[in-house]
Amino acid sequence: MPAIERKESKVRIRPMEPEDIDAVLAIDKKISGVRRAVTYTDLITGDLGGVLDLSFVAEADGHIAGFILARRAYVGEPVAEVGLVQILGVDPDYGRQGIATKLVEALLESVQSENLKAVRIMIKERDSQLQAFFAHMGFKRGQLIDYTKTL
Repeated sequence: MPAIERKESKVRIRPMEPEDIDAVLAIDKKISGVRRAVTYTDLITGDLGGVLDLSFVAEADGHIAGFILARRAYVGEPVAEVGLVQILGVDPDYGRQGIATKLVEALLESVQSENLKAVRIMIKERDSQLQAFFAHMGFKRGQLIDYTKTL
């Protein structure tokens, strides 16, 4: 059986808009396999231009092919204002086209233009693929450890 040749898509990165939410949620469902009980709908539609003002989407072939939800946050010790990545997602149909890299680069440019000094993301300890991606993007493991108490 011959290998399937995939055409590279021209990708455009732009700030996320409220009308992008359905496409973002569809990609999230495609990646996770479930429609989450708690979604990002309220975050995005209620806070664009506010809390999630650092969010971007990637368009390819006239469709949303990926997204990065990020916001300003005060975190750390000492407390500093940073860009905080909530979630990064790329439609599996558009994998291996550099979309995640382009989304993170757009976020980094935006954060720098806003005079923020850092971008942070929390990654599951066992997600070595995502850890390797962010290490490749120049992120280093921080000094904070997440402790959670489930109620």
